[in-house]
Amino acid sequence: MDSATAAVMLLLSCSPGGEASVCKPIDTAPTMYTSLDQCQASLARRLASSPNGEIVGRCKSIDPNVTASLPAQYTTVVVKRGIGQGTVTSYVVPREAK
Repeated sequence: MDSATAAVMLLLSCSPGGEASVCKPIDTAPTMYTSLDQCQASLARRLASSPNGEIVGRCKSIDPNVTASLPAQYTTVVVKRGIGQGTVTSYVVPREAK
């Protein structure tokens, strides 16, 4: 993988529960980075704040030539709650296989 490729950080929040943990997307916009190395360094710092595995994540390379591009196996889901500013949240989620 080219370390100069742009990347996005994907984070999930996991409930404690041993082998049956339930993980859900964190309620924040995906973080974009100019390189995979920069993303992985930031991910390591972010995951260090949850040593018990409450937060899990990974960095995925993206095509920097395409606006808001994601890897083929991911898509963005936009959720609107209520009325006014701050009511729209975007989530990066795995695309369902057909």
